[in-house]
Amino acid sequence: MMRRLVLVCGLLLAAVPAAEAELYTFDAKGVPERVLTIYSSADMDRMVQLIAAYQAENPGDAVAYHELDTLDLYHRARADMDGGRPGADLLLSSAMDLQVKLVNDGYARAHASAATDSLPPWANWRNEAFGFTYEPAVMLYNKALAPKLAEVTTRFELARHLTFDVGYLRHRVVTYDPERSGLGFLFGTQDAIRSEDFWYLARSLGDMEVALETSSAAMIDKVASGEALLAYNVLGSYAKARVRDNPDLAITIPRDYCLVMSRIAVVARDARQPQAAGRFIDFLVSRRGQTLIAGPASLYAFREDIVGQSTAAGLRAAAQGPLIPIHLGPGLLVYLDRLKRRVFLDRWRRAMARE
Repeated sequence: MMRRLVLVCGLLLAAVPAAEAELYTFDAKGVPERVLTIYSSADMDRMVQLIAAYQAENPGDAVAYHELDTLDLYHRARADMDGGRPGADLLLSSAMDLQVKLVNDGYARAHASAATDSLPPWANWRNEAFGFTYEPAVMLYNKALAPKLAEVTTRFELARHLTFDVGYLRHRVVTYDPERSGLGFLFGTQDAIRSEDFWYLARSLGDMEVALETSSAAMIDKVASGEALLAYNVLGSYAKARVRDNPDLAITIPRDYCLVMSRIAVVARDARQPQAAGRFIDFLVSRRGQTLIAGPASLYAFREDIVGQSTAAGLRAAAQGPLIPIHLGPGLLVYLDRLKRRVFLDRWRRAMARE
């Protein structure tokens, strides 16, 4: 049985307000033996069937699933361990750079198994961080209200469209807030590295008074309701699931390049149930787990022996331009340097400033 609670978690940064965390609890399917505590940035509806399938194989494991934004997850995990408080056994986050920083700063515990040994090199960093999805960052638009947005297929075209068709898009574009979202900061810095057009686009977004959100779900809701007409850098997995149910929505995979993110699993250093956390990782990367990820979870499976649209192979077939996977490893720490982070965010704020 699943039960839902709302908790409030404080953050290390005093300037950032406390964040609400959704807590979902799943009773053990058999004789209760342990509780596996998970902090995750994935929406609960993406994980329900994965958790149920995991518990079918591990009936003695109850699960406490805390749903948090990426930045909140990072700060809460660190605060728990720094304070010696009981916290998560397993950390699942789309903010790849923050997961790498947790590992680099000594907040992770190693896990090795036959399942992790068989992972491709990009999906296993030091036996402490494991990729289990392969998800694109896409543009989502409301084709019922703005059909000509189908013509916008690159960042440069989007920037020009914002610049020269100012009337109908003002206040009606949404993207991540890199100051409040770990994934938004990751996508923004990766865009800045990859594209000469990114800062032109950022200035154009600022001129159009773009709305800034902390989650793909919130961005998709705005486009679906018509409050926004286009979302930039929304998670393709979430967008694809919504498009299936709403014929007014459509996805554009950018033709200039498409960033591909992998959700990262980390066993917490102070995990009380490290073996259960390891079993959950093994399940996520197993053929059965990846089949569910490509199916009801709609999170894009990375395994090549899984077929379907929500897979790495399906994404390659649908893409009209290059896919740029974000590599798991120490290179992701560059923009988390305090000075580099400040420089990026200062430039972003200037781009967002209304003139």
